[in-house]
Amino acid sequence: MLTRCRIIKGSDLGGIGLVASLLMSCQGADDNEVDLLLLEWNGYQQVEYHPEYNAKYGGQPAYSFFAEEEDALQRMRNGYQVDLVHLCAGQIAAARDGGLIKPLDVDRIPRWGDITPTLLDVKDVQADGKYWIAPWDWGYSTVAYNPETIEVENATFDIFIDPRFKGKTALTSDIRANFLIAGIIAGWADPLDPTEAEMEAVSEIFTKMLENARFIWSDGTQLEQAWVAGDVGLSFVFGSASRRMKEEGIPIMVVEPLMPFMCGLSISANGAGSEDQAYDYINAMLDPLSGVALFDEYGYGHGNANTLALIDPDRVVGTGIDDPVGTFARGVFTAALPPAKKARLFQLWFEAQAGLD
Repeated sequence: MLTRCRIIKGSDLGGIGLVASLLMSCQGADDNEVDLLLLEWNGYQQVEYHPEYNAKYGGQPAYSFFAEEEDALQRMRNGYQVDLVHLCAGQIAAARDGGLIKPLDVDRIPRWGDITPTLLDVKDVQADGKYWIAPWDWGYSTVAYNPETIEVENATFDIFIDPRFKGKTALTSDIRANFLIAGIIAGWADPLDPTEAEMEAVSEIFTKMLENARFIWSDGTQLEQAWVAGDVGLSFVFGSASRRMKEEGIPIMVVEPLMPFMCGLSISANGAGSEDQAYDYINAMLDPLSGVALFDEYGYGHGNANTLALIDPDRVVGTGIDDPVGTFARGVFTAALPPAKKARLFQLWFEAQAGLD
């Protein structure tokens, strides 16, 4: 039988790095059984997240990694064949409308009934009476500041544009997060669906955010080093990092609203591997033990509501994962902007950047 790993080894996938990652994912797999390829974030391929699948099929599935969801969607639009893709809820509508994914047959996922109901209620998880993503990981990002670097009372997102802190702020390379921050500063009625007038007025805020920023980061290590050194005292921060920094004694204060997210697995519309294995993999990822490993590594919540009972309650306090309803209510969910408005905001953002040169 010509398995997925053998196909990958003999294919021209257009990039040494991509080929290398795929070959590594095939090592140790039983070529007579494993027939599954995932488009995945690097780090989520660990065996601890799906031991049931490996035990049943004799090894790891194949993985191709992406850095941003738009990269994953574009590769799929270009015809790249994959069986499962790990997207976040904000990208599901685009993937669905583009014919890149197909609805889930939830009857083929035995643990579906264990999924936390709040996650199934997230926008775009369900459409046309069908589910398009199996929730797996969730949590929140946040804006935070270092009280030893920035002195402020009753902090709001406005500190990103406060001239007192010029050179002490940092911006994430995820421009969509910057849109959300700017929208909250500007007081948009709906931070995820601004009016034309609201978008036109935000240019000044973009400029002030960029003028105040010491740098734009894509590597969290760069941010944390600058934070500890006192070079930067305000930034968008991943929720897991904000909790870890506090545990490590690094001064950090969270500013609300939070920015909750939810991600999970979807079935590709053009998969060439085993659909049975795809469903077995989803079910294995929903094992509560998978959720314990997820929390241990990243501090994120898990799709299975039964996971929480397996984690020491003292470790959960303050993380928000014990209260998904409350955590989501405290924030602005990081869903997708309407495509035309997203394009307009990108244009305004890049114009603001160009104006600083």
